[in-house]
Amino acid sequence: MFKLVSKIVLFSMLIILLSGCQYDINSNVNFEIEIPTKISPNISLTIKTNFYYENVEIIIDGEETSSSSFHMRGERGEGALTKSLFLTGGLRGEGTLSNISDGLHTINIKFLDDKNRIITEYATNITFDSTPPKPSYFNQELSAGNLNLEYKVDEEDFSIVSLYYNETELASSTLLQDSFSIKMTKNSGIKNYILQFKDDVENTYNHKIEINTDIDKPPVIDSDIIRVNLFSEIDMKISDDWDDNFLVLIDDGNEIKYPSDLLLKPTTIATMIVFDSNKNKTEKFVNLNVDNQIPTPPEITARLISEDLDYISWRFDPNYQNYVVERYDEIFGWKKVFELKNTFLENPNYDIIFVRKVTNNGTYGFPSDPVITLSEALVPYASGTISKIDKNLFLPQINTPFVIDTDILIPEGKTFLVESGNQIRLYNGATAVVEGLMFLMPGFDKTHIFGEGEIALNGGTIISYDTDFENIKFTGKGKLLFLKNSNLDNYSSIDIQSIGRICLYDSSISDYVKITNSSGVYIDNTYLKEILLNNVAESLFKNSTIDLFNSSINSRTIMETSTIKLMNIETFSFMNSIDSKIERLNVGEYSIFLQKE
Repeated sequence: MFKLVSKIVLFSMLIILLSGCQYDINSNVNFEIEIPTKISPNISLTIKTNFYYENVEIIIDGEETSSSSFHMRGERGEGALTKSLFLTGGLRGEGTLSNISDGLHTINIKFLDDKNRIITEYATNITFDSTPPKPSYFNQELSAGNLNLEYKVDEEDFSIVSLYYNETELASSTLLQDSFSIKMTKNSGIKNYILQFKDDVENTYNHKIEINTDIDKPPVIDSDIIRVNLFSEIDMKISDDWDDNFLVLIDDGNEIKYPSDLLLKPTTIATMIVFDSNKNKTEKFVNLNVDNQIPTPPEITARLISEDLDYISWRFDPNYQNYVVERYDEIFGWKKVFELKNTFLENPNYDIIFVRKVTNNGTYGFPSDPVITLSEALVPYASGTISKIDKNLFLPQINTPFVIDTDILIPEGKTFLVESGNQIRLYNGATAVVEGLMFLMPGFDKTHIFGEGEIALNGGTIISYDTDFENIKFTGKGKLLFLKNSNLDNYSSIDIQSIGRICLYDSSISDYVKITNSSGVYIDNTYLKEILLNNVAESLFKNSTIDLFNSSINSRTIMETSTIKLMNIETFSFMNSIDSKIERLNVGEYSIFLQKE
């Protein structure tokens, strides 16, 4: 009897113990359930929990899902979401998800134990998306041997676009609007690419691209108005599948000629003829707009300013509506930093800037007077002998004369400011080395720098107004040499190499000027006894008189309303002479000389 009672008690305890292993729906267990808010045929419904269960019942929009359409995996864990259930479906139209439409759906999930009893229930909304993203805009263009692809996608769930060639990914982007460029090889057969668009649930759209590299189409003239500047540079748009350099000819009805001939005999209408490298030809009847004069320098209202000045302005010229502002860059030299339609600019606080007028055809005119911004105070110099410059120095006219009897340095970042009317004498071949700024100010009384000496640029800037130089030589290399209303006598010369810019306005130089390697030389209303330009990217001359002019090696010049006694244009040079008188002319081979009278 005792043994029977013991067995009954043990069996009852076992039942109680086993019953305690099941979850009670009314218990205080903190069930954690994680479910995605969006699924697709490519992204299964994944349910993660922190508790163990044997089975589930899933009801989507009130309809129960067959248990054969999902499988469970993962192991029971403690506190972590390790138990996962995957609702499979594959491609749309197959399996469980075949009847689910795109959009928002309600989902109810019952978690069951091994006795098919409910452990807990969970209900939420879920979005089903089977629509891949497609570009709202797509453009492909084979241009100059590059396949350029542009796209735009409007779908907010867009994730990534990838460019493939033979299953190799070449590029990708996550931007809604972007472009790709591929270098193509001509005559290499048919090339196939795929631009693959994906959304955030792996819906995929493949845009196929086929390029036959054995085809070479004629070029296309996209412009209706052709603009020609004074350097005979053509502003026109030509598109071609393989080339970016073309032979361009003009048929004005009387003869076929080169574009540079338009500077000699301008015409307003003509037929443009364009050939590519494969001798494919295209023609188009167009309007022509040709420049005929160099824009004059803008008149700046303030030339020496402080950082506190709000705006920089210049006088309005009704003939020009386009202006550029230039500053010096250590890598690119004097370069454009602003393009403007108006005649004022908020002070950018650059050390030195120039303003230039620009024609609608792209001819840049003479630079303005430089606008100089001073950021530090100047110290008046009282002593008669200048031996050291280690701060921003000001030479007042009241303390003149001054003497430089030994080599001195104007350091980088320092300013040597000379009031007009000063007398400065250089003794015994003394040299003033300019790494900073040497500024000889304009004024009613002229400054006189004389003796026997040298002003040597060493990366710096020289700006001179109303100054007479006697037996002074300018040498070296630097950013800028600007002379206005200044004179160099028979024993004073300029021999500069590798300089960013030289401007000689309203001046006279009775000895030689030699300029090698410069981005710009600008001569206006100036007398030059002799000038030699060697590798000068751009030079403008106007209203000037020159006894001997020499140009060589990649130098380009526009000469307007000037008089030259002897002109030598040597190898690989360009000269456009407008209403100028040239008494004797020698033009070397491979050079272009245009003369319009």
